[in-house]
Amino acid sequence: MANFKRLDELTLLTRRKADIERAGKHVSDDEIHDYINSSTAMLWSLLIDGTNGTLFAKVSPILQQVGDNAYRFPDDFYKLVELSIDNGNRFYPATEADPQEYGILLKRPFTGGFFTRYFYQFNPRLGWFEVFLFPAPSNPENILLRYIPEAQVLSLDTDTLNLPSNWYEWVVFDSAIQCLIKEESDPSGLMLERDKREQRIKDDIRSMSPATVKTIRRMGGNSQRTPPNINVY
Repeated sequence: MANFKRLDELTLLTRRKADIERAGKHVSDDEIHDYINSSTAMLWSLLIDGTNGTLFAKVSPILQQVGDNAYRFPDDFYKLVELSIDNGNRFYPATEADPQEYGILLKRPFTGGFFTRYFYQFNPRLGWFEVFLFPAPSNPENILLRYIPEAQVLSLDTDTLNLPSNWYEWVVFDSAIQCLIKEESDPSGLMLERDKREQRIKDDIRSMSPATVKTIRRMGGNSQRTPPNINVY
């Protein structure tokens, strides 16, 4: 069951865990907000690593075509799970290609949806990920993209962290640890508590299936993390 916590609530909980609720502003709210977002990204990585991402994948809306063979990924794209092409009868998974063979891929004869090849990379000039498909499908609606979105980023006090019940506690403990490290205090006790909750989370996701994970809302935002195994040009 999801348990939504607002940023202002998470900030107060973090101060309480670090025992700095009445210790002035040695650690500002803005710093705690940064810690919370950093911890959320770390938890998101933990969840993805524990499930290979498949439990947290979402289906993309129709991709925007930005070139003859190029299509823009959603803005919250983090990691690819599945890329398939509808050839009219069924979806066939596309095969990853070497971007060094771009010219060769352009000249390949049309082979239909059975043998579509792809590679994707980050476009730093435009600030988005895009995928190149060979051959290009006749319609962007024929592309099925399943992907993992970025970790959520909280900005406003009313922004909510949407997680299964009590998972947010890992974020609170990890943020409080960062507060204590900044104040040069001993965070070892909080580390033990965080590790206990981490084990519970791992136990939870091991018992999950794609059906039960529907209670988890999407975590999306403008995280600065870069997905592994991508090509940058």
